[in-house]
Amino acid sequence: MEKNEPVDNVVKFEQSESMKKEFRHDLPVSEELKEVLLIKIYNELAQDIVQKHFSEARSVLEAFIDEHRISGEKRPALLQNLFWWRILYQVNHGMEVPFVEDYIAKNITFLKDKPLITSWLKEWEKAVTKFYYVGYMYNNRNMVLVDILTNETLDVVIYDRTAIPPKSGEIVLGTLLPIGDGLYFPIIDFYHFDYQAREHVARQVKRHLTAHFENSSLLETFIHLLSQALQIEQRIESDQPIK
Repeated sequence: MEKNEPVDNVVKFEQSESMKKEFRHDLPVSEELKEVLLIKIYNELAQDIVQKHFSEARSVLEAFIDEHRISGEKRPALLQNLFWWRILYQVNHGMEVPFVEDYIAKNITFLKDKPLITSWLKEWEKAVTKFYYVGYMYNNRNMVLVDILTNETLDVVIYDRTAIPPKSGEIVLGTLLPIGDGLYFPIIDFYHFDYQAREHVARQVKRHLTAHFENSSLLETFIHLLSQALQIEQRIESDQPIK
């Protein structure tokens, strides 16, 4: 009788179109599927959303940025992150921004036998723009972020080679999407708060998030918290005292 020996190498189950119908954050995806999600699906969907909705939102978002006197070099990142917050806010409040449904309908032939991709697309509608503390940097593209509200740690990878690498210890603003194996990536490059303002911003955001989150959703509370955080950043940059 043969004796079963312990197996040291454990093979992870991969998510692939032939095996799974529901996308799971914790399971890895095959390299083939990851390439489809990040190169084809992401690029097509993001470009489609921007083309359809950015011009309509731009004037309102730029007015908010002007009010907070954001410097020229930081304006694009804040504008882009505000745009994605606005899109997700409208989706979560039943407004007419069915971008996932529109994309699926437009690509029904390609997606009809790919339920895992369809399931991943629906993750976009669940995404929330948040404040994160950069807990650890493995390198310029791989890091651990800490959700300031929940203290949840997330492994994050930046695929955009033009993105500005965060610094360990700074506060960033962004929207994360899952890509399997417990990894997440920002839908657009982060907005980086001034490094000198990190402690004041984190303290203010944490306090007000805790106070307001019980009575309203994070998407609703976000714009008020962002306004306070940007005001703190401006005072730090201009050497004004923080109240």
